[in-house]
Amino acid sequence: MAEDFRPGVRVRRVARELRRWREQLNLTATEAAKLARWSPSKLSKVENAQQPIPGVDVLALAIVYEVDEAERDRLFRAALTASDPGWWQDYDEDALVSAAQDFVELESEATLLRTFKPDLVPGLLQTERYAMELARASLPRPSEETVRHRAEARTARQARISGENPLHVDAVIGEAALRQLVGGPTVMRAQLETLLERAAWPTITVRVLPLGIGAYPAMGSSFEMLSFAEEHYADVVYVENLLNGTYLEQPDEVEAYTQHFEGVRDCALGPEASAGRIREIITEPAP
Repeated sequence: MAEDFRPGVRVRRVARELRRWREQLNLTATEAAKLARWSPSKLSKVENAQQPIPGVDVLALAIVYEVDEAERDRLFRAALTASDPGWWQDYDEDALVSAAQDFVELESEATLLRTFKPDLVPGLLQTERYAMELARASLPRPSEETVRHRAEARTARQARISGENPLHVDAVIGEAALRQLVGGPTVMRAQLETLLERAAWPTITVRVLPLGIGAYPAMGSSFEMLSFAEEHYADVVYVENLLNGTYLEQPDEVEAYTQHFEGVRDCALGPEASAGRIREIITEPAP
């Protein structure tokens, strides 16, 4: 195994599926390795995504576990492409930290993004200038080259909301985020106009959480949820903090965030009223 091997989320998903196959048969790792005529070490590395997982290994375990043909072929195809490079791998961690790389890798396969951002515009809906101003505000202050790379990475992500099979986006944004003059009035006006434009797309829904509504579900939090077309891929919640991000995949955790997203969405203005609120903010005189 190469010392610099870092499994992406697609490789880890294949590994989890292989482990699930074994556990459904109540086989220990030692018993399964013996049946496959593998060393226990190899099976451990495969199930823990400590090495690339070739399609032939998936086929071998499918035969050992007597997996049905459709499920075998599905995971075999997934394994063939799991290690394919994505655009996000062109950026170093100054531009896209490891957790964010995992997120955009998941995002590349998702069909729906639900996002709640009380204090800033969601990344997929940001303009380049807005993204650059956010990057410049980081501490310690990044170089202009890093600012540019971060903005480029954010812009590259936005390919998912256009073209064939676009990602559907359901966004709830705090009104405070729309009134925060990131980059000044000119930058913010362009951002709000872009937000209005994209909110009119059939695959994007924008709701504004108005000021003055009092306490609401998920207050003090922001998060994103990804859903997938494949039934065997459960929803994933992503929660980001100042330095890194955390993925939540346990059913009870995902259900809690689902309920809170629905709750905060119910507190927000509807899509038409939200568009009207954004227009009002655009036309207000600059402070």
